[in-house]
Amino acid sequence: MKKSYYFAELSSSYDAEIQDLLNDSEGKSALKARLREKRQELAAILPMIEFAPEMVVPVFYDAFSFANPKAMAAVVDCEPDDGDFPAWDDVAPLVTVADWAAPYVSAVLAERAGEEFMVTAASLEFIRKFDTSAPEPAAKDDDDGEDGEEGGNDSDGRDDDDGDRDLAEAGDDWLGEQGFDSIKS
Repeated sequence: MKKSYYFAELSSSYDAEIQDLLNDSEGKSALKARLREKRQELAAILPMIEFAPEMVVPVFYDAFSFANPKAMAAVVDCEPDDGDFPAWDDVAPLVTVADWAAPYVSAVLAERAGEEFMVTAASLEFIRKFDTSAPEPAAKDDDDGEDGEEGGNDSDGRDDDDGDRDLAEAGDDWLGEQGFDSIKS
């Protein structure tokens, strides 16, 4: 997908923000809870739409559906400062906003930079959904809170604990080769 410099940079930052929201410190899926928090704190983070829009766009995660992908592809090829950046009134007919997101759209549009931000938000969500060159999310957010793998196995079928033990043994062996005392118990 061809993207303007603006959207190429922002889509990378947005992807990083979504990756940060995916899991908690214990590695458990946290995307739904963190998106809920972002939505609840919209009023507090709204000033960021002008200088860090990628931090606010997660409020609109999965809020848009796109009836005309070809027209949206043209939008993501625009630069805000070139004068060809479309207004929200031009982009709004190209998207359907989920009912749950309507109050957030209204809150954003009440801001001075709200219309440009809404174009940016819809475009970043379009890129996230349709850019085949974009990296896949690190974990799938399932309803049960798991990352999509069953039974705590690595992708090679081994139990996670075996992998940790093998890594510890390999590290211990390497330390021994370097002349350090073994820490085996």
